Amino acid sequence: MSTLKNRRLAELSERRYRIVLEESWQHERPEVRNHARIWYEIIPCRGFKPGPMQEGPFIGLYSENPLTLQLYTNRAGNAKNIWKQIKDEPGCQADFHMDGEAVLYFPPEAFHTVAELAEARKKRRLSEAHKAKLAEANRAYRFKPKFDACEAQESA
Repeated sequence: MSTLKNRRLAELSERRYRIVLEESWQHERPEVRNHARIWYEIIPCRGFKPGPMQEGPFIGLYSENPLTLQLYTNRAGNAKNIWKQIKDEPGCQADFHMDGEAVLYFPPEAFHTVAELAEARKKRRLSEAHKAKLAEANRAYRFKPKFDACEAQESA
């Protein structure tokens, strides 16, 4: 986990957590998007509000050399509890000098501890039975070249 060459945040988190792109990603040029994507990837935590005005706690990349992640949160009490758990690990730092907000900096080795305590959003995991049930329910709509709204109203 010490090098970042062509890696993504999903790989650093072992693909356990939901990844969203920071809102400014939509306004970047294509030549920047390919090489700098990891800088725009964030893992939303409890209290994160998606949308055009994203706000709330998230985990993201802070530095490549040395590889350092950050937890930004507006839940200062939660940040203090997380800090108590990770403060003795090498490479961890905290910034509580903001009004009701905090930023914790930590190495990838502390990622799972921070993600668990910050209640990072996990990826949806479906069982094979649930996948089959969803595929069966969606069978009538799959692989149709075009949906005609007029036909749907006539058949109803």
